[in-house]
Amino acid sequence: MANPTTLDEPTYRHLLDETFKHIDAAFEDVDPDLAEVSLALGTLTITYPGNMRMMLTPQPSPRQLWVAFRDRAWHFDYDLGQKRWLDDRGLGIEVCKLIEDTTREVARVDVKIAR
Repeated sequence: MANPTTLDEPTYRHLLDETFKHIDAAFEDVDPDLAEVSLALGTLTITYPGNMRMMLTPQPSPRQLWVAFRDRAWHFDYDLGQKRWLDDRGLGIEVCKLIEDTTREVARVDVKIAR
């Protein structure tokens, strides 16, 4: 995983912006009653039926992306070699796959997020 010091602030922000743009695009044709993406104050929120929310929050100091859903939370570092956000516990969880799997499970909708 990337050492946070290897990502300067502009690179980190660019990677976040691109990731959020790809996530938003993946939900573009999804019925908003099933899953809807919104971006406010730098946090991307995916709202599912029953008002369940997945929150993706930038964490500039450690250069991470934090994700919370239900009673779980994940911290992701950007892996420059693999060009993707991977969990910082080394479990191999990738943020886009986590979102795709959660959306399939909770909203019964298949989305494919460009990487």
